[in-house]
Amino acid sequence: MFVGRKAELKVLQDSFKTGKSELVVIYGRRRIGKSSLVARFAKGKSGFLGFEGIEGERTLEQIKHFSERLRKQTNDPLLKNVAFKSWEDVFSYLTERILKARTNRSEKMILFFDELSWMASGRTKLIGLLKYFWDNHWKEQQVMLILCGSIATFMVKKVIKSKALYGRINVELLLQGLEPYEASNLFSGKRSREEILKYFFVFGGVPKYLEEIDLNSSFAQNINRLCFAKTSPMTREVERIFYNHFKEHQIYLKIVRLLNQRICTMQEISRHLSIASGGGLRLYLQNLEDTEIIRSYVPYGKKITSKLRKYTLADEYLIFYYKFIQPNLQTIKHSRSLKLFENLAGESFDKWLGFAFERYCLKHAGFLAAIMGFEEEVILAVPFYAKKDQHFQIDLLYQRSDKVLTICEIKHQNKPLTTKVIPEVEMKCASIPLPRGFTIEKALISLYGPDQALRDSGYFHHIVTLDDILPG
Repeated sequence: MFVGRKAELKVLQDSFKTGKSELVVIYGRRRIGKSSLVARFAKGKSGFLGFEGIEGERTLEQIKHFSERLRKQTNDPLLKNVAFKSWEDVFSYLTERILKARTNRSEKMILFFDELSWMASGRTKLIGLLKYFWDNHWKEQQVMLILCGSIATFMVKKVIKSKALYGRINVELLLQGLEPYEASNLFSGKRSREEILKYFFVFGGVPKYLEEIDLNSSFAQNINRLCFAKTSPMTREVERIFYNHFKEHQIYLKIVRLLNQRICTMQEISRHLSIASGGGLRLYLQNLEDTEIIRSYVPYGKKITSKLRKYTLADEYLIFYYKFIQPNLQTIKHSRSLKLFENLAGESFDKWLGFAFERYCLKHAGFLAAIMGFEEEVILAVPFYAKKDQHFQIDLLYQRSDKVLTICEIKHQNKPLTTKVIPEVEMKCASIPLPRGFTIEKALISLYGPDQALRDSGYFHHIVTLDDILPG
């Protein structure tokens, strides 16, 4: 079931409608829905040819697979007896027999190269060849060339930032997780808001993860099947994330394991892992941040270039994995229990949900600002912390252009909050250095909002509940 991606589809459609050839790059983590996005965009368009690289195969096998896909999609009988020896031969054939032989040159032809790093067998030679054919043939043939791949070093350094394609890329799409209002449509109204939210805490907005959920089973039943059974696919997902994305996967794993334990500045990561805090570490962190595996925050009141920028693990499934799955891998491997999740996680999962809700709200700060009615005024949406803090003092603070600081109190409780929360919020407000001329507004973000007494007190300027976050 395809949901969401309206903005991305519009970008692709606008690119398709231009009167010239377009070079498009789509990248993002695995399982995020890159191929599904292109398939939905291409639906109903007759001039579409799609090709996919094969993991782990060498160049000749990639060429063979490409030419076979070309034969099946074009019904070209000549391809039955042709064995190409090089990518240059393949692209020359594609250019002369398919692109130039079209009867309707006014209709744009879409060429989709999926899993480009696999297709290139990890080498840059294919990128140089694509540059040559683009400059000398395809650019004049009403072609929309879509290069797609997971956000590994190859896609970033060898495609997006390559000298070969410099100045030629018309559209660059970094595909990230679905927004809550988009992902909730996958549940077709068959599960409660509370249950859907818990799935988001565990799997985030990764479409492939959410598609594995059986809507006719409970949360506990699904988590046991997907994560706590001997044959569970998600127990091996961490390996796939790093081995498939990153060439230097061990370094990336070390960074993630450190950030699972604490928030760190770049200098602290450098010191703990003995990695020079130069361009190399900066690139590792940027790649992890682009995949939404980690996030970085500059403390309130500091410039965007501040060395106090701190990094934290942000990927929902990795956080869940390191907390509940990794410590119990041996038990999962040998147990026959169908209720292992309940037995192993127990009450600690309920406590974990509180922290997960805080992370969820911070990640979707823009969405929450829109609910509260000041999205257009937001300058910064960050946690508040001091230089030596190992945890955030305030999970979400908005600095606004209308000279307002909005301090959010985030609570994951299964009942309405009482006036007992007021002293806690007052202490947090007192810890904030308030710029001259600014006003503090207080926001409550919780599942079920305030009780009547707290509501009658008028203490909070904004109240956001589960009904607002996941409207029916």
